[in-house]
Amino acid sequence: MTDLQAAQYYESRNVTHWCDMTTKKRKPQNRMALTISDELKAALNELNEATGVAAASFVAEIMEGNIPMILGIAQAARLAKAEPGRALEIMQRSMLEALHGTSQVQMELMDEQTKLRTFQRKETEE
Repeated sequence: MTDLQAAQYYESRNVTHWCDMTTKKRKPQNRMALTISDELKAALNELNEATGVAAASFVAEIMEGNIPMILGIAQAARLAKAEPGRALEIMQRSMLEALHGTSQVQMELMDEQTKLRTFQRKETEE
């Protein structure tokens, strides 16, 4: 079997490399170029230095987590086009729903932070 035949054989079995039969293929990803402000770049650099998380990975994760909000905004824009008289109301409702989702995520993060605490703070008496 030639290298090309081996590569084709293993490719058909959903592995990433012909000599590595244990590694599954990753889901295809789409690329997107973004232009960001200096302020955002600096913030992402700080995050990377503090956590080791790559800027692109962080931005992609944030966007993936907001797919429902993005779809909601798209739906609201379609409804606003269909009913121009209610456009403002529809967009406001969409924004409120997005804010509600953000609040829920913040509460979940606060709960996780509380679980991670290893000690209870003592109330200071003044």
